[in-house]
Amino acid sequence: MSTESWSFQSTVLSRRYRVILHDCRGQWRSSKPPGEYTFSSHVEDLRALLEHLEAERAHIIGTSYGGEIAMFFALKYPEMVRSLSIIASVSEIRRPLSLLTDRWIAAAETRDPVKFILGWINDVYSDRFLEEHWSMLWRRLTSVYRSFDFDAAVRLLRCFKTLEREPLTPKLGGIRAPTMVVAAELDRVKPPLYSRIISEGIPGSELHIVHGSGHAVIIERHEAVNTLLLGFLEKCRLQERR
Repeated sequence: MSTESWSFQSTVLSRRYRVILHDCRGQWRSSKPPGEYTFSSHVEDLRALLEHLEAERAHIIGTSYGGEIAMFFALKYPEMVRSLSIIASVSEIRRPLSLLTDRWIAAAETRDPVKFILGWINDVYSDRFLEEHWSMLWRRLTSVYRSFDFDAAVRLLRCFKTLEREPLTPKLGGIRAPTMVVAAELDRVKPPLYSRIISEGIPGSELHIVHGSGHAVIIERHEAVNTLLLGFLEKCRLQERR
């Protein structure tokens, strides 16, 4: 995903908040340095970005891989986190997700845009969304992925797989920021089971299930996600004023 993937949210959130979007290293317009990627390097990138922009404390919102980075960030730099919104993410990897990730890696290693897209598209979107938007979606994706760093995608996916041998779940109790966890009911990549694990592990967190959506919930059910985000952020603001 890219910063453009958040257009439905940024348009709404920017009416009330200063919104900062960033492509992680290895993705789209950000640099793609060689070598292994780690969650620690992603965390330091985010810290450096916020400090550069003089954002001392922020509401951190992330979906999927971004949500996992957000949890690592909240553990290492709690003083910089006003709240945490984790959408369709995981804190550990079980066998089905491990095999799915291996399939995505194999698709990326072909360096063929069509084979790569076919390797994951049915995982990411719900059946209904694919039926209703297939022509537009296929045209857009095949155009966008003509210029894509597949080697960097492999490094990102391998970084994600470190959660299989080093799960974050046992550390979740150390997150103290107000936290909202959002799952997508029809998520074939990171099913609601994973969001429940996260919510149960983070003290005082709240869990919401968005019905009728696949993994790309910020796109498929963007209005529902926006409602949850605005309500949660307003709740955090009111609590801070007490």
